[in-house]
Amino acid sequence: MEEKEHIRMKREGSILYIGESPQLIVDLETQENYIRTGERILAYRREVLLSPDLLAGKRPQVLETALEYYYRQACETAEGIRIAEEYGKQRMRETARIQETP
Repeated sequence: MEEKEHIRMKREGSILYIGESPQLIVDLETQENYIRTGERILAYRREVLLSPDLLAGKRPQVLETALEYYYRQACETAEGIRIAEEYGKQRMRETARIQETP
């Protein structure tokens, strides 16, 4: 059976960094959340709730499940944004090409 890869988590004060790329950034105090994709930081308007006991490592399996859930959602959101942006660029190129055609 294949061992599943653990999602990396790093905490700096009240800021929690989940994953690598994309990376979910959670401010535990304000509940403002962001997704970092490459050089961009996108607002992420979903709530990420992690209790202090989970973050202290008291229930590591529950924490891992929660991280997987939140990170999967953030990855799906980032991918959806990427697809929408690519579609928008494609439509703009098509529109420009049509306008150039006599």
